[in-house]
Amino acid sequence: MFSGIDIRKINRIQIRIRFLSLCFFLGFFVLSAKLFYLATISYDSDNRMLKQNNHQIERPLIYDRNANLVALNIDISSVAIRPSILSNKDDVIDRLLVAIPNLYREDLENKILNDRKFVWLKRGVTPNERERIHNLGIPGVQFIDETKRFYSAANTLSNVIGYINIDNKGQTGIEKYIDQNFNEEMKEGIHLSMDLEVSHAMRDELLKSMKKYSAKGAAGILMNVDTGEVISMTSLPDFDPHYPKDALKPENINRVTMAVYEIGSTFKAFTAAMALDSGVVDLDTIYDATNPIKIGRHSISDFHAKNRELTVEEIFIYSSNIGAAKMAADFGVDYHKSFLKKLGFMDKIDSELPDPPKNLVPEDKDWKELNTMTISYGHGIAITPLHAAVAGASLVNGGRLINPTFLKKNKNEIINYNQVIDPTTSDKIKKLMYLNVLNGSGGKAAVEGILVGGKTGTAEKYDSDKNRTTFLGAFPINDPEYILFILLDEPEGIEETYGYATAGYNVAPTFSNIVTRIAPMLDIVPSELDTIHDFEQITIASNLNLYN
Repeated sequence: MFSGIDIRKINRIQIRIRFLSLCFFLGFFVLSAKLFYLATISYDSDNRMLKQNNHQIERPLIYDRNANLVALNIDISSVAIRPSILSNKDDVIDRLLVAIPNLYREDLENKILNDRKFVWLKRGVTPNERERIHNLGIPGVQFIDETKRFYSAANTLSNVIGYINIDNKGQTGIEKYIDQNFNEEMKEGIHLSMDLEVSHAMRDELLKSMKKYSAKGAAGILMNVDTGEVISMTSLPDFDPHYPKDALKPENINRVTMAVYEIGSTFKAFTAAMALDSGVVDLDTIYDATNPIKIGRHSISDFHAKNRELTVEEIFIYSSNIGAAKMAADFGVDYHKSFLKKLGFMDKIDSELPDPPKNLVPEDKDWKELNTMTISYGHGIAITPLHAAVAGASLVNGGRLINPTFLKKNKNEIINYNQVIDPTTSDKIKKLMYLNVLNGSGGKAAVEGILVGGKTGTAEKYDSDKNRTTFLGAFPINDPEYILFILLDEPEGIEETYGYATAGYNVAPTFSNIVTRIAPMLDIVPSELDTIHDFEQITIASNLNLYN
């Protein structure tokens, strides 16, 4: 039997045991709650932040105009770590470096030697890397499923599609357009106006020309003149969108939509259109190009001077700076500026590609007669190749200025446009462009069996003795469907061109090569002999009134 004293001792012991058990339970509960917070609550917070950053994890699929898939999503695994719960952090770093040798110690130290609750260890690990990290058994390591963009067209469409950053946000091109304009319809996929096959062919031909003429860059844009759809756009050098850092290199700038250039004599097509559209000038109107023009310290001369009077037709074919300058001067600064504004040269182009630059034109207060005269032949104004193509399309499609689009249009979709020149003016420009290929500086742009027309341009660069050469052409020129503008930056003369590096010797044959290759892809059939004969015999009517 226990005495009263023994019973009291036993009770005190039991109370102490219960108290210690309660303390142990409370301690275990607090520790478990802490671990749960670190493993769940903090993760959920970071995961919510991750999902917020990846606000479009399921980015819409992107197709070309022929339903070829060019951008899709693939599942990847990324690994994160929680430095705040690690004990021996130096040991963790050593073990990670053994398992994944391509990690950098300095980078790991910056990520792990702190008390942060969540840091990315590596985004996009391979299955083998995931297994090796998992087998290390490091506490605080977590694998997170993510979505990565895969671009099946790689470099070919990189300047149109653009790319996303590590957090799945569009940075340029259509990818950025998606983020800025996302809607329910996009979930079904986006169909570009671009033709992948045509784009590959055009990029390939421009690469060949860059190599042949040792040019440091090239650009090309092909557009449907009736719909404004951009069928192909190439800027070289380009980049692989899977490696976005390459897109930031200065030499990889999008030369078609993000850079402005003086395009030289190619601009004479717009000067001729201004004069012809006035109703007071026709193809046989004469300007005196006998002598250079002297304005103060400035002199305007011709590269291949004829030293005689020239008709508008001859000014275009022989690419006379003197004739173009006098033609523009006749209409004055205000008329010239208003015409260029009507063609869109004074404004940014509205398209799906974000953040376009503004063309470089003289300020109103600085725009004098000399500016109008030099701009008439493409000097003193710098434009994007996209501007050149859009305005060029209006010269050959009956005078309709149509906004460009990089998205495919429906067959029955209404096309909005501004009528900027009279249809008869458009007919005359088509005739001039054809004659320039037939008898002028664009001779090497000819394509067997297909009527083409165009205008060459060679612009001297101010900071060097190098040239920039351009060609604006349309085909088939008797009933144009497409406008093609191409540019070569700093091409070199070669033996085949007798040392010349002007447009007629490099971009003109490049145009011919491109059109020859892509015409069958675009269902452009060779012209019948009677069609060629009929077009060559066209008698173009004079404008009957002043068209504004």
